[in-house]
Amino acid sequence: MINIKIFVFLLAMAGLVHAGEKSEDIVVGTIETIHSNALNEDKKIWVYVPKPDAGRGPEKPVYPVVYLLDGSDHFLSMMGLMEKKCRGIGHSCPEMILVAVTHNNRQRELTPTKAGSYAQPEKINENSGGGEAFSAYLEKELIPYINAKYPAAPYRVLVGHSLGGLTVLHNLINHSALFDAYLAIDPSMWWDNALLVKQMEVALKDNRFANKSLYLTVANTLAKGVSMDQVRSGSDQESRHIRSILKLVDTLDAHPQKGLRWKWKYYPDEGHGSIPILAEYDGLNFLFDFYKLADFARLYDAKIDGAGEMKQQFEKISAHMGYQLLPDLETMDGLGQHFLREKKLKNAHDFFSANLENYPHNALSHEGMGDYYQATGDQARAKEAYQQAVNLDASSKARGKLDKLNGIVAR
Repeated sequence: MINIKIFVFLLAMAGLVHAGEKSEDIVVGTIETIHSNALNEDKKIWVYVPKPDAGRGPEKPVYPVVYLLDGSDHFLSMMGLMEKKCRGIGHSCPEMILVAVTHNNRQRELTPTKAGSYAQPEKINENSGGGEAFSAYLEKELIPYINAKYPAAPYRVLVGHSLGGLTVLHNLINHSALFDAYLAIDPSMWWDNALLVKQMEVALKDNRFANKSLYLTVANTLAKGVSMDQVRSGSDQESRHIRSILKLVDTLDAHPQKGLRWKWKYYPDEGHGSIPILAEYDGLNFLFDFYKLADFARLYDAKIDGAGEMKQQFEKISAHMGYQLLPDLETMDGLGQHFLREKKLKNAHDFFSANLENYPHNALSHEGMGDYYQATGDQARAKEAYQQAVNLDASSKARGKLDKLNGIVAR
């Protein structure tokens, strides 16, 4: 197992770290090598796992898992988005594990059938058509491995760009039970004379996509002076890539299925190579649009039962995702602290009490209640709560608060 590191010599090059100063590595994940029987080779995966809260105790969190194709190319961008969007107050998606899949031979693994390349469609490329073996690797080897080793929830997302996007659609159509949500970024739907577009039309006639979500993005690969309407009605080789994706869009539009929740977006200012970051950002927004409260600022209104609304929201989220999710510990504590400062003690109590109910073995839950008791003048209960926090986490900030109440002067 190897640490994935971004070395601070980059900072030194920028003049931000001076010679002779001690430098440290920034570690964001691990690289693992796993042998695949399905592919008859060793496979490397890059894994990011959210850092758990200190002093959490036995309440071990589980996380949805994002499986990212062409992982070595897109790991850092997706990890950065997840770290920013899925953590902290007002986050818009759940914290998730990221499993970035690398490819020893991407054309073989990411093409479902033997066919010609984009440049030579009429000539069969023998180094292609391993998509079914790759799906078997995902289903029978990689997913079970991640489930066994990491705190993985049953909710899974598959993300891919270009041929990776083709693989995303192949798995949605032919292995729809494997994942719950799919992000296909400017997919190579032209492969094998747009075979997957034809397969999608057939698949839409049954109910295999119940409770599935798809976000489909399209880059601007139009020839200069050519409009979208002209591409749809044309047959030139140059426009084959975008035409095939538009055929997929039209197929989805023409065969609506109640079970499939989907959306597509065209990015006129992004090319095939530059689209992934924006598509990843928008994809997370759409695939988890059920997660975020429509008006998070409303929770700061003392006239409403904010803690109750959060509970109801997460009951809906849990029903959608198929397992229990709880309101974020730090978010609830932050809201409780806000109401303490505003001297809205009833509201503060509701948020702290919810944390204590959801996370009874977490130091922050007890520290929050200690803050509430101290604000109400109940020093005995405040001491008990702070002591419990310290018992759970010796490094808790509650220690300083407890010492102050006990008249111990810090040295």
